[in-house]
Amino acid sequence: MRVFIIDTRNMGPELQGGLIGVVGSPNPTAEEKRECVEMVSRYAVDGWAIAADPLTPIGQLAALTAETACVPFLAFHRVDQRGGPVIGALRLGAAARELS
Repeated sequence: MRVFIIDTRNMGPELQGGLIGVVGSPNPTAEEKRECVEMVSRYAVDGWAIAADPLTPIGQLAALTAETACVPFLAFHRVDQRGGPVIGALRLGAAARELS
């Protein structure tokens, strides 16, 4: 699983607390699912919004975790519509930094 910090300077005020993007494998293991819930929860506690592809298993899990934590969730195509970097093909460029 990969997690990115997405630059929100050009986005709405509801995203100014921060936005992370979550990407995972098409067939995540139990460990990857656990890691997703833990990572999304860790950022959600601090008020970060979550972005992922809700058509993937990890994206669905990230969306459910964000909803449970009462933080905004955006599908990747909505990040682009709100002025964020183009993410469709994971071209995050300098606007995002992969977390280790």
